[in-house]
Amino acid sequence: MSLLNLQASYFALGNPLAWLERRFHRYRHHQTLRINQREIEFSWTDRAETALQHRRRALVVDLQLYFSCVVKKRVLFHQPPMDFESFRVNDKIELYFRPIASAACDPNEFATRYPPGRDLSAGAAARMLPRSVEIDYRRGNWQGQFYY
Repeated sequence: MSLLNLQASYFALGNPLAWLERRFHRYRHHQTLRINQREIEFSWTDRAETALQHRRRALVVDLQLYFSCVVKKRVLFHQPPMDFESFRVNDKIELYFRPIASAACDPNEFATRYPPGRDLSAGAAARMLPRSVEIDYRRGNWQGQFYY
């Protein structure tokens, strides 16, 4: 007779701190924007909203689809202005989407420095816009992720 492993099952409770984090810091703020005939749902938490209200300049959310040895999604945060076409989410947030091809496929270089390559702003990669973006401000740092 085998024992039921409740920690690895569908009914497992998981980490209660992670559950509390999701419960009390939801992505409550939403804005939908349209880029190239595609709607993108942009969401942020109350912590991010508070941090945005204290900013004098807009926060630049740079979404990178980075093609190298593997494909990696990166979310970087910058100060404006940047040389790329931006999309205004609201008066405090600007969004950039950049598909980038790496100059070389060296796993060590890729893991440490993300070597710049050519910008794939034309073609199929430029049309691979995400469906949703989420940002949070936690422990003094901006965090983000995007989904397809």
